[in-house]
Amino acid sequence: MDLKTDIGLKIKQRRKELRLEQVDLCEMADIGSTTLSKLEQGKANITLESLEKLTKVLGLEFSLELKG
Repeated sequence: MDLKTDIGLKIKQRRKELRLEQVDLCEMADIGSTTLSKLEQGKANITLESLEKLTKVLGLEFSLELKG
């Protein structure tokens, strides 16, 4: 599974756990409905800004680790 798909599935799973409709999550996180739909399907890239908004609303932890 690629990163886009993995992130999308996690967002969708958590949204459903919280019993939120896509439109509600979009409003709460201030992102577009088309964007969220494509993200949940693993068909779109997500900006770090949008990912941060979504994780805060969904109560998920977002961390980034770069190794060299």
